[in-house]
Amino acid sequence: GTWRCGWCACKHSECSGKGPGPDGPKTLCSACSSRHKNGHTGPPEVNQAGKFVCDLCSRQFETIGALGGHKRFCDAGTWRCGWCACKHSECSGKGPGPDGPKTLCSACSS
Repeated sequence: GTWRCGWCACKHSECSGKGPGPDGPKTLCSACSSRHKNGHTGPPEVNQAGKFVCDLCSRQFETIGALGGHKRFCDAGTWRCGWCACKHSECSGKGPGPDGPKTLCSACSS
């Protein structure tokens, strides 16, 4: 049979490698194996549309890898521009300000 990840069911051709999981070596894709090593006990939530959902901000992603990249920087929607107080979702990006990197929205930073 064709190998599939024990958590997200991706095929070997769809992931960047295999890793250990609760059922032994090479039972999870590398993304799920990383989640397992970090204490997770199962795959991330997938909605009815088949997208992976961030449990902090509810943003949706096509792949578990994209969700993992997002989670490293997710602020659960709490970030606000230090000057105009807009949310990250209301601006086109974050920029440097007098209080450090990524403390202002791109409009206030320019």
